[in-house]
Parts: sequence; C-alpha cells; structure tokens
Amino acid sequence: EGLERVDAARLRQTLLPYATAGFFAVRLDPARAAVARLPWVEHAEVRKRWPDVLEVRSVEHRPFARWGEDRLLSEQGRLFPVAGIEVPDGLPQLSAADGRVPEVVALYNESREMFAPGGYSVVRLALDSRDSWSLSLDNGVEVVVGSQEARLRLKRFARVLPQLLARNPLPLRRADLRYTNG
Repeated sequence: EGLERVDAARLRQTLLPYATAGFFAVRLDPARAAVARLPWVEHAEVRKRWPDVLEVRSVEHRPFARWGEDRLLSEQGRLFPVAGIEVPDGLPQLSAADGRVPEVVALYNESREMFAPGGYSVVRLALDSRDSWSLSLDNGVEVVVGSQEARLRLKRFARVLPQLLARNPLPLRRADLRYTNG
C-alpha cells in the first residue's frame, strides 16, 4: 500500500512461493524476511487473512544521504545497500565508521545551517579513521577541518568565506582549518 519505491511486481514475485503453500501452511516469518530483503524496504509485516489473502505492510526507507561507497542512510538513521536502487539526485555524501552515524549527521546538519546564509550547501562530510573531519561545498571548495574544535573552526570559516571569495581573484579550491591562519 502506498509504495513509491518498492517494486510491486517484485513484491508479488517474492511472496508467490509462500502464497501457493495454502492458507494453513504459510510460514509468515520467512515470508516477512524475504520481503524485508527487497530494495527500499525498511520494515515489513505479513499476515494471513481468511480465506486466501496474504496481507503485506511495508515501510520504505526514506533516503537522507549517501553513506560511503555502496550504501544509503535513511531518515531513520539506518544504513541500507544501494544494490538494486536508483539513487535519488542531490543527496549529500557522508562517510565515517558505521558507529559514528549520529555524530556525522549532527555535524552535517549544523554545518548546513552555518553555510546556508552565505548561499552555500554542504555536499560532502567525512570523518576519517584518525577522527579528522573534512567537507566539500557545492561551489567546489574542499575544507579540511581536522579533529580539534570542528564546530568552532567551521563557524569561523563560514563567517569569513564570503569576504575571502569576494577579495580573491583566484578561485578558492581548498581551505585547511587546522592552522591558525588556515
């Protein structure tokens, strides 16, 4: 019901082997697990309804960002594979160790707000294995933030960026905020 991204034909095909077993023979757990493995499915419920109906309710992932090379992050904070998925345009690219999802999302949301007044948007944010942050803006500027006081450094940079760009005839490609005169 109300499926936008889950392929209905594929859903029927997935359930067919379970449905043909007959009403009393249908094993719901394996059927639910099979549906939950389909692309875009975050959560699924399968019920039997007399006399011959298999009722399926599934909740779709709502993509928030790309995560690393081959996964997406849902608005619920869940990682799911991009295999078999047409990835929507315009998603930011986030990356870090899986256990760091909340930190990365928090800094992404904060940095988005910091750069928005200047008319810039954050298209990539990464936290590497040495706990060093880096991000990219939609105007092509790469920003190395480092591991210390990331928020403070980003706030300061977002404030001076418009003047930097206005004053400098050369295009700004990379800013390293790890040094005082970054």
